Amino acid sequence: MVTLTELLGRMAPDRFEELLAASPKKFREEIFRRAGSKKKTSAFSLKTTASDAQRIGKVQEAIRGGSALDAEHIEEIVRNYLYGRRTLLADALDFLGVEHDQGLTETDLDFVGGMPEEKGRALKAALEAKHPTQDVELYLSFMGIPGT
Repeated sequence: MVTLTELLGRMAPDRFEELLAASPKKFREEIFRRAGSKKKTSAFSLKTTASDAQRIGKVQEAIRGGSALDAEHIEEIVRNYLYGRRTLLADALDFLGVEHDQGLTETDLDFVGGMPEEKGRALKAALEAKHPTQDVELYLSFMGIPGT
């Protein structure tokens, strides 16, 4: 199974930007700060010199290098993104037989780590039939689904 760090590190820059954009601004700024990518401004100008694309690229480099961001920050980036993919979450929970409210549940999902690999592959196939493969791969890695 591919880790979230590996997935985010090898992700296309525009896709990673989309992922990061799903997080609240305060959290994104914390991520930028941890990656050493602060907005630089002149004392005489309000215009920024570092573009957002450069800042995002620096975050992705930090993830690839294994520095600056711990597992909790990486999981939070993915969690914020997946929150906007509620139909994917709902379809996965339906497949797993878990009660939910539009993809959100209070149920403990720790059991998914111990489910058979065949069921994990079946879940992957069911989700890929309805959702973008990249989103499915991200979800399966985030949840630690075996066999995927």
